[in-house]
Formats: sequence, C-alpha cells, structure tokens
Amino acid sequence: MRVWTTNDGLAHNSVNHIMQDSNGYLWIATWQGPTRFNGRSFELFSEATGVPDPGSLFVGENPYTQAIISTGPRGGVTHFRDSETGGHWQPQPRVYDRVDYALFQSSQCTWYATVNTGVVRECDGQRETYTETDGLPSAETFHIATDQQSRIWVGTDQGAAYFDPDLNTFKTLPELPRGASFGIVAAARDTIYISIDRSIFVVNGETLEVKQWPITYPSTVTELYQAPDKTVWVGTHEHGLTKLSTDALQMVSVENGLPNNHILSIFVDREETLWVGTHRGLVQFRKAQFHSHRAEDGLGFDYIRALAETADGSILIGGLGGVKQLKDEQVLPLNTDSKVVNESILSFALDSDQRLYIGTFTNGLYVLERGKQIAHYQELNGFPGDNIRDLLITREGFLYAATSLGVLQSKINHDGTLESPRYFGTKDGLPDEIIYSIHQTREGDILIGSMRGLSRLKDNNITQIDVSSVSNAEFVFGLHEDTSHIYAATDRGLLVFTKKTNSWQVFDADNGFPTIKFFDVVRDHEANLWLGSGRGLLFVEAENFERALHDDDPTTHIPNTFYQSHHGLASAQINTGGPAMLVAKNGELWVATSRGAGHYIPSQSKTILQSPPSPVIERVKVDGKAIFQDSYLAADSSRVEFQFAGLGFQYPESIQYRLQLAGYDNDWVYPSNSQLTVSYTELPPGAFIFQVQAAYPNGQWSDAATFTLHKLPTLWQRPLVWLALILGGLLLVGVGLRLRVYTITRSKERLQQLVREQTKSLEQLANQDSLTKLANRRAFDELLSQKVLQYGSQQPLALILMDLDHFKEVNDRYLHTTGDKVLQRVALLLKDSARGSDMIARWGGEEFAILVTGADAANVETICERIRTTIMHANLQDLARNLSVTGSFGAAICVPGESAANLIRRADKAMYRAKHGGRNRVEVAAGDE
Repeated sequence: MRVWTTNDGLAHNSVNHIMQDSNGYLWIATWQGPTRFNGRSFELFSEATGVPDPGSLFVGENPYTQAIISTGPRGGVTHFRDSETGGHWQPQPRVYDRVDYALFQSSQCTWYATVNTGVVRECDGQRETYTETDGLPSAETFHIATDQQSRIWVGTDQGAAYFDPDLNTFKTLPELPRGASFGIVAAARDTIYISIDRSIFVVNGETLEVKQWPITYPSTVTELYQAPDKTVWVGTHEHGLTKLSTDALQMVSVENGLPNNHILSIFVDREETLWVGTHRGLVQFRKAQFHSHRAEDGLGFDYIRALAETADGSILIGGLGGVKQLKDEQVLPLNTDSKVVNESILSFALDSDQRLYIGTFTNGLYVLERGKQIAHYQELNGFPGDNIRDLLITREGFLYAATSLGVLQSKINHDGTLESPRYFGTKDGLPDEIIYSIHQTREGDILIGSMRGLSRLKDNNITQIDVSSVSNAEFVFGLHEDTSHIYAATDRGLLVFTKKTNSWQVFDADNGFPTIKFFDVVRDHEANLWLGSGRGLLFVEAENFERALHDDDPTTHIPNTFYQSHHGLASAQINTGGPAMLVAKNGELWVATSRGAGHYIPSQSKTILQSPPSPVIERVKVDGKAIFQDSYLAADSSRVEFQFAGLGFQYPESIQYRLQLAGYDNDWVYPSNSQLTVSYTELPPGAFIFQVQAAYPNGQWSDAATFTLHKLPTLWQRPLVWLALILGGLLLVGVGLRLRVYTITRSKERLQQLVREQTKSLEQLANQDSLTKLANRRAFDELLSQKVLQYGSQQPLALILMDLDHFKEVNDRYLHTTGDKVLQRVALLLKDSARGSDMIARWGGEEFAILVTGADAANVETICERIRTTIMHANLQDLARNLSVTGSFGAAICVPGESAANLIRRADKAMYRAKHGGRNRVEVAAGDE
C-alpha cells in the first residue's frame, strides 16, 4: 500500500473519482479540480485553465470521442482534449445542479446524476430532466450504471431504479428497499449488484429477480467497483475497504494502514493496480517485489534489528519492542514467559539443539530452550558489556558476542549455559572495542568487524587486516562468506576477499552503486548479491557480479537495482543488527528495517506484471514556447526541450528511459531515472525525430513515443541561394575573362597563386580537429616524427599526454552536447596554459597531446601541474550545474636514438600510472623504462 496526499503534490486530499485515460494517465477528481497523474507529478486543472467549477466530483473519458469529461459542484461540465502544447478545456452549458456522476451511453447520449434535480439525459445537445414525477425514488441521485441489457440504472438516497425507454420513465423494483444507493455494478452472467445502505442486493438482469447478499456491512456502502478480473470491491462510509465475498468480512481500514475509513472511489488500472480514494489521500494497492510486516500487522513494534530462522521455518523478528515470530505470513507471539519478549533486541543465534540466544540493547544476553528461560547473563553476574550487537556460535562450541566492551568469548556447556567469559579488547590487539559483527570462516578463523576496521582472531591471537590498498573503510557492519569469497559490508563500500588470489577488492560509487555505506551483505540461493543500506536495498544479479569480480578494471560499471519504499518496503532504511538480512531455507529474503520486517519472495516477484510503461512526450518547447507535432522551426531557433514520462504506476520512480534525436544522436542516450526533460541547442537545419522508450528495471523496453520537427535553414544555407551564387559567380568569371583576355599571363599567375592558397587551406583543414580547432592526431604524429628525427641533446624534447577523468560520466549525466562543450573549453584552457612554442593536439576522444621543446623533466612537470590545476579549478557552471572535470597527465622526455613510437609508449604508460594512482595527477616517465 502507498498513499499520496497534499504533501506529495495532490491538489486535495478528498479523492472523489479515479479513472485512467486511453494514453495511460491517471485522472483524479478533487475539490480543487480535475488532476492528471503521470506517476511522478500531479497536474491540476483549475478555473485558471478553463474549468468552470472550483472543484471536480467526477472525471471520465468518453469512449466515443476520447474527450476527458469533468463535472463539478456548481453543475459545470467541461471537455478536455490533450495536445503537445498542453491541451484545452471546452466548458459546456451548465447542468442545473451539482453533478456527481456521468455515464456515456452512446456517441450521442450522456447521462448526468445531480444532487437535487434528478438525472439529466443529453442527446445531440438536447437535454431532458427526470425527477420523482418520472419514476425516480428521489431527485437526489448519486450514481448511474448500465447493465448487459443496456438498461440505465440510477442510485438515489431513496433506493435504485431503472429506465424504461419505451415509456420514457423510471421504474423501481418492490423487492429493493428505500435507502442510500451509492453503488451499482453490472457484473458477469447478467448480474447486477446494487448497494442500499449497509446491504447489497443481487438483481437478475433477465428476470429482474432480487436477492439480498448474505453479508451486511458495518456501515453504509459508499462505493461498488468491478475490476477487470471480475473481483467486486466494496467501499464503506466508516470501516474502509473489502472484497465482495460470502466469507467473514476482512476490512482494510485505518487499523492496518488506510489513511481514512471513508471510501469515495475505487479503480483498477491496466497494470492491475488497485486505487482507492479517501478523504485523506489517494491510496494504491499493488503487487510489489517486497511487502513488510509492521506494527499494525501484529508485530506491535516497527524498528527491527535482528532476524533468525528456526528449524520449522518460522522467522524470529527482534527489535525495539521485543520478539515475535512469523509462520506462514502470520504473526505469532514467542511462546515464553521470559521478559526478553519486551526487551530491545539486537541479535539472535540458534545452536544445534535449537536453543535460542538473544542479545539485547541494554540488558545483556538471554538463553531460551523450548520457550523456557534457562539463563540471563549481564554485568551483574559477570558478563559486562550489556549492549550485544551480534552473536556467533562456533563449530567448536564457543559463543562469541559483539559488545561495546570488545568481543566476549565463552564456552557453551552441554545444557546451553555459559562458562565465565573472556573479553578481547584493544589490549589484545583490537583497533577499538565497539564491535558490530562476528563471523567464523570455513577455515575456523574468527573475523571481527568493528568501528575501526576488520580483525582476525586465530588461536586467541588478534591481527588487524589491512585493506588500505583498496579502501579507506573503517566501520565493518556485516560479514558473509561463500566457497570463494568473504564479503564485508562497510561504511565505504563492499569489500570482497578472493581466497584463490588472497586479495581484496572494493565495490562502491565508481562501480555505479547509488550508495556506499552498507550495513549487511548476503548472497541468495541463486548467488545474487544483496546489500542493505540506510537508503534502500541494493541488488546485483549473480552473472553481473561475477563478471565484475574478475574484471581487472576496478571502476567497471555493475548493473544493479536499488529497492526502496516504492518497491513495497514500508521503509527503505535497512538497520544494523545481528543479522539484519536473512536468506531463509526456502530462498526468501528477510530484511530488518525501521518500519517492520521486509519480505522478498522470489517466486512471487517473477509473477508481477512487467509490461513496459507507456512513454508519452508531454511537452515540446522551442525557446520556451510549446509547439505541435511536425512543426517547422525558424532558422534562428536556439533551444529545443522535450518533456516526457513513462505512464507506469507500479514503481514509477524506478522507470528507466532511453532517448534519441534521430538526425542528431548516433545512438541511444540513457538519462537518469529522475531526468524527465532533455534539451538540444543550436540544432543544424534538417528533419529530426525525437523518440523515447521506457522500461521497468530488468524489464523489456516499450515501443517508442515519437515527435517530429523540422528546422529551417538560414538564407545562405538554402540550395537555391547556393545555385544562384554559383551561377552569378560563373557569369562574373566569364565577363572578367573577356575583359581581361589581354592579361592572360598575369591572370594565370594569379590563378596559380589561388590554387596554392587553397591547397594550403585544405591541408590545414585536413590537419585540424573540427570540434576543438586544435591539431588532430594525424598532424601531431607527423610533427612528432619530424621532431624526433631532428632531435639532438642540445635542445630537450618532451611529450605530454592528458586524459580527462571519468568523462563517460559527463556524457551520460549531461548528454553528449554538454560533453562536446567541455572538450572545447578544455582546448581553450590548454591553449592559454601552454607556451607559445608548444604544439597542442586532440589525441582522440577526451585525450590531448602537447609537444614541448626546450624543457627538461622538472620544467615539464611544472608545465603539467600548471595545466592540471587550471583544468581542475575551471568554472564550468555556465555549461551545467555542479560540473567540474580533472585530468591525468603522463609525460616522457625524449632520449637520443629513441623512436617516436617508443616516446609515445612511455608517455602513455606514465598517464596510465596517473590514472591508477588516483587520477587528477601527473606522472613523468623514467628515461630507461
């Protein structure tokens, strides 16, 4: 369940009606006006946009005209037609009174339900009103529906009636009582469900026989809705929501999370998501990857710190409020008389006899056997360090506990009690005594994660494990092991120890992880990686993680999915604990969060409807003004902005996009999930097709939404102008030749001079990089070869290679247009920073080369540092907000007899060292390498 309110941009918390249009937008009728929802933002249409009423009671799409119809409290009716420029509303003649509902009977006829003046039928612009004199039980009408016999049914405050077209009047059924009738549903098998007060009546569509549904509801039924799967949902006035069933009532209400018990509207969208309108917001019920067991579901507390699985498959849940167990999705009390059930729990451990060891926040360690407390250890009886964050029972029969005073070690007696403990602290070699995690490796060593790093306890001796070569991590919150690797969840990423190579690796933001502080780590039965953090749950498929483990590049991007609250977790904050993540024997994943225990069932997740979201291009603006499809842009048009969205509501924040401007982009561009606009500046003349596709994480891409536009050329860019200029030029040449035939020799010399100048110009263009206007690699290589051949020891010669750091991220985040401008800006900085005698070239991509003469190694390093500092401090805010770049430099001094290729190799090798030494630095090659 998920709730949107005015705090999330909803115009008003009373949601009177919900529907989805043919494009995929969700429409919501509120007291502030009709509102359109794309999953990320609400767009309110108020009186300022042409809506005649200050609110909306009903909003629907006419299936015959595709117009959106909104009705209001003053009898206003207005039609909306969407367009690329924002659409427009067309107010219709007012109905007499407040209009609560509309029914589109045919392309010519629409029915309106009013509060005080009965129902109004409008056909071909002509309106006819029906009240009590026309057979209605009351003129106060709430709802209109049609059955499979094409009969029109109306619900009023005094019961329901149907329309007899032959007599042009309404009729009532004597078996239907008087009372408020808010809901009428024409269901399968020609059955009609009609709500009257707290009861529902079933009418046979053929015989009009009436039977009362066997269930009476606890308050007035305010809404009936039949979903596409034929489920009938029942909303009540004071007790929430339920399904139509003959079983005992199971109400969804404020007691289990509903924001308000008064149900105003119900709707199921094309993704099988259930939407409910209340007086306190818009509620969504959907299938999700995760669900959470919370305080209101029977736990009695929300802040979870520890999880464990018993022999019968029950899950123990411990947190700030005690211990509960879950069996088959049912919350059960822990069968014990121990007061530990009311303690603040931090950790669990089970021994081979299923004795349960429970670590608490302030009151030490409890031991339970079959629910009976057999021991309680705390400072008062020789076990100081009452804060126990993690527990470990070793194969040798020892219990280890992570405490605030170091590591507790105690021999377990045959009856489950403990011997007097020994403590390992800083005096024994630990870097500190605040311990978070303990793990026994397959080789028998004890690994200890603390606030100041990772340590190993072996033969009662402690040694610290140095990972400084790959990471500056300090806090080690969680440990995990498989046959090949040991994993440590830290405050600076995931540390992985590969047993075969005896080496450490780190995976963090450089690998594309959205956060780097992890509290726990596990690999599930399919070897997928799960990392818990304070912001969400990171998932990496086994194949992708194995590929990264064997990749020599420590910054290789790892595809991942970041699960947060919109994926079904009641809270995205995964806590620390002992343990905070658990893979059960059946493969299900449990996580301890700040709002309940998160639960992931792989088999259910695979059945979730994953049809790709429908992409829409919402607006296209040129220099701030909206345009239509197939528009022609003026030649001086500067900025084109596309606004788009994926109309999917399962977890819209995770929808991924890829886009391309055909005619400009060579390939797909992948913006971030939060980027729903893209801009292009200074497009050349031509025809362009913008296309955008959408997908859920790991899902298939949708068909593309497209928008076509054309940019006109300037006068001098038009072919007819070119032809006229050419013909005019030829004419002038002919006249000139005739007038100056007597000076043919002189003309010939001038023409030869022109040829030489043109040749020189063409050679210059061939040797110039078109983007940066620097020399290109071809020109640079030729000059370098000449200089190396002419090289003498009397005048030093040096080669500098520079590569921009993480430039792919600049292109991915800010798009290639911004990346090109960064390269142009860097080229200008190089020209300003280098000496006049130096040759600068664009070496390729984001690499640049500088050929320096007359400078020794010290001077070359000074030149590199000057350029590096200039680039690092360059102000690029006019290109993009928060944009900055750095460069890694490699330099080599030419030695006598050296070839150009070898000089390049040494400079490139030095640059490679600068890259792997941390980037944004200078390395000078030794003369003999």
